[in-house]
Amino acid sequence: MSEDYIVRMIRQFTGVLARIIGLKSEGQYQEALKEIDQTLELFFGMDAELIKSLDDESLYAILMKNEALDVEKPGYIAYLFKEAGDIYKLQNQKFESITCYIHSLHFSLKMSNLSETSLPSEISQMIDELIQKLDTNNLEENTLWDLFCHYENEKEFAKADQILSRLTARIDARAIAVNEMKSFYKRLLEKSDKELAAGGMSQAGIQKKLQELE
Repeated sequence: MSEDYIVRMIRQFTGVLARIIGLKSEGQYQEALKEIDQTLELFFGMDAELIKSLDDESLYAILMKNEALDVEKPGYIAYLFKEAGDIYKLQNQKFESITCYIHSLHFSLKMSNLSETSLPSEISQMIDELIQKLDTNNLEENTLWDLFCHYENEKEFAKADQILSRLTARIDARAIAVNEMKSFYKRLLEKSDKELAAGGMSQAGIQKKLQELE
């Protein structure tokens, strides 16, 4: 994608997000949600109600049909769903709020998988905020795997370990998760003590966990 196109897209989206946040702060919730719906329709090329009826993987597949997909687009969509979740929460619409937060987390993590370098701090912070709003025990298996990859890529090793532990507790995912856990610990043992400490792990602790698995 050309640099000019990306700059224009960022500027346009920044303006949209500013309007949404402004409407939310003024208590104009329906107007803000309408703005979100219209922007989502532009991204996906379909009616907002149809977008809301599809699962995350289907929505992402629609984006992927465009060969010019850039790493920013899932991030934009994540922001939109998070704002929608916040607005529904302000109106005490818990189910709608959680649904939007899950959508936001999904697209935030997809952006994480597309990025070859560390994520912008805003996206990483948003993922952390979304996890605080959601019960990870209720997240779908694919989302947990994406979350594990995100934490490892961001060198938050203790958090990645926690997600793997949740996956091993699921009967269908246990065998694959245990094998991945062994590989994960072996990857960690190749890192320096300083890196491990920053990620909340230690050589001794990892070796003990690995011995228990084997």
